[in-house]
Amino acid sequence: MEKWIIKSRKQEHRGNIFLYETIDAHHPTKPIACGPYDIIRLADWVNVVAITEDNKIVLVEQYRFGMDEITIETPAGAINRGEDPLAAAKRELEEETGYISDEWESLGRVSVNPAFMTNSAHFFLAKNCRPDGEQNFDPDEDIELVIKPVSELKEVLKNMDHSLSELCISRYLLK
Repeated sequence: MEKWIIKSRKQEHRGNIFLYETIDAHHPTKPIACGPYDIIRLADWVNVVAITEDNKIVLVEQYRFGMDEITIETPAGAINRGEDPLAAAKRELEEETGYISDEWESLGRVSVNPAFMTNSAHFFLAKNCRPDGEQNFDPDEDIELVIKPVSELKEVLKNMDHSLSELCISRYLLK
């Protein structure tokens, strides 16, 4: 298997949170299609499994424009340019929930959709979380906390409709 060779790249549109471009690429040895292929460039982001001192998971409920639905998911958000993923996870947990933790563990990372997206999601476990922080929502965020016993996580997963949150929680359960 060989990487394809990118012949050209064209920026088509810059949105608020993404850059859409098209590329023409060809296989280095086989005479197969060369595009154009759609590419969406996004910032990496983080998802956090936040477990409290009394063994509950801290989730967030919020409206999602793409689905036009209210979802329950793990605290999450974009990593700022130049920001360390762990620092982003700590920031997002506190901003969205008001919870903080001194015990952090990586649960790995995944490419979100490598077929046409360039970003990754970094997953973290925050243990012994406590509500000693300060919520600080983005101007367009409306978030409510959902706190469930860890013993109910499998049931939570059955009703979850956010794939990265589900994968993040699954990695925690597989530890």
